[in-house]
Amino acid sequence: MRRFAFVSLVCAIVLTMTACGSTTATTPTLESENSTAEDGVLRVAALYDISTMDVSQTTDDYMVPMNVFDRLFESEVQPDGSTAVVPSLCESYTLSDDGRTYTFTLKDGIIFSNGSVLTASDVQYTFERLLTAGGVNDDIPLEVVGAAALQSGDTDKLEGFTVIDDTRFTVTLNTANAGFLAELTSPAMSVVDRETVENAANFGMSCEDTVGTGPYKVTEWVVNDHFTLEYNDKYWGNEPSVKKAIVSIIPDPSTQNLMYQNGELDIIDLEALDSSIVEATYKTQYADKLVVSSRVGLTYFALNENNQYLSDVSVRKALQMAIDADAIVASIYAGNAIVENGIIPEGVWGFNKELARPAYAPEGAKALLADAGYAEGEISFELSMDSSASSNLKLVYQTVQQNLQAVGINAEIKSYDESSWLDLRKSGEMDSFIATWTMDYNDPANIMYTFFGGADKTRIRSLNYHDTEVMARVAAASGITDDAERMAEYQALEKKIVVDDAAWVPLLGNTHLFAVGERVESFVPYWAGFSNFYVSDVTLK
Repeated sequence: MRRFAFVSLVCAIVLTMTACGSTTATTPTLESENSTAEDGVLRVAALYDISTMDVSQTTDDYMVPMNVFDRLFESEVQPDGSTAVVPSLCESYTLSDDGRTYTFTLKDGIIFSNGSVLTASDVQYTFERLLTAGGVNDDIPLEVVGAAALQSGDTDKLEGFTVIDDTRFTVTLNTANAGFLAELTSPAMSVVDRETVENAANFGMSCEDTVGTGPYKVTEWVVNDHFTLEYNDKYWGNEPSVKKAIVSIIPDPSTQNLMYQNGELDIIDLEALDSSIVEATYKTQYADKLVVSSRVGLTYFALNENNQYLSDVSVRKALQMAIDADAIVASIYAGNAIVENGIIPEGVWGFNKELARPAYAPEGAKALLADAGYAEGEISFELSMDSSASSNLKLVYQTVQQNLQAVGINAEIKSYDESSWLDLRKSGEMDSFIATWTMDYNDPANIMYTFFGGADKTRIRSLNYHDTEVMARVAAASGITDDAERMAEYQALEKKIVVDDAAWVPLLGNTHLFAVGERVESFVPYWAGFSNFYVSDVTLK
């Protein structure tokens, strides 16, 4: 999952004037509204405002969709810290012998916050709209038979989706996918009310039109100031402890820090706060208030095999040996991270704890380059950086550059604005970059297929991996229905790509820290460690 801005200037101007019938605040503060906590009210903050509430148009603004809409299934954190796929809107399902056709039955009596009854037609519309809305998050519905034809405009109906009656429907996939139910837990697969969306002038930009079956409804959005979630009294599940959540937009982490210490925030996300403050204050004074979650994903160093030097596996292996991931975790993240050794991150089904990364060995890296015939200082390439990267990630760039210089490799850091950086990467011509991927659903395909599922996928991420046989196996792995066999295949592919081909340089996985206030009894972060979370997973005293 990545953060992008999708709202055009025109839309932004309209939103500024009319968002949920509110006006734009010039100073992001909630003191007049929320300096004194009311019973049942949760006060939290976000660094940046949402750009839309429509999952077809964003891969990041999930706080509202996660709480206003439901999915057919959810990933639920278990008492032992593991996750399980559990039914949500779905009552039951069956799967055909060939693993391609799912027959789903919806729970009876579920209604949207506007009183409309949830039907199979709404689910069908959700799938079809992700393919035709011209936005993002079409990966999962593209697996359905006929999706390509619908998306191209050759037909107006998704062939592989059949409505049987109001509560039953079938979904037929192009190929078997053992991780399909896990995919359906993604916020991207939030089920919308067909009638509401079809009649909305600009769905996702108005509170009145953001209608779901979830535990909350969005009642206010004041641009660059705050948005408010309130309990949906038509919700079909258990009534949550929090009846109202006010999310204030506070771009400065230091201001959030002061607000928390003044008792103005009930939960603070510590990810953007200076690590020295976290160490000196939160791990001491507020140690008993810390909630620790893994940000399930990893930060990686990507290498473009079309580059004249990075096409050489000896160079790529030397790069792996040259980078001191342990020092990066210790110095930049103050230990609030873990070293990752592969592609499938810790916390994801299929993670291989036995996979060993090449040991940090700068002298060995120098020898490997010399044996391959390279003179010291001969190898040079660009290390492209997104200017909107976090301060910690920018430090990782600098450290990697220094590590490479120490073995005679010149990596020039060049900064691009986010849009230009994304365009260059998508062109397949970016020499190298460092980025973080956070899992959208708990299955290896979410990262293995995304990065190595075909030549087109490796090209748009400027990897240009050349082993077509391996990519074909990655694409086919999701169709293996035997769990043990599928896990073994993913782990074998991971070893081939990371160890044998050195086509991926794993760096680290972040530990995500939150602190809760005196009014909070318990808080369970989202399983993947998003900053966004289910408000219903907060219990107030």
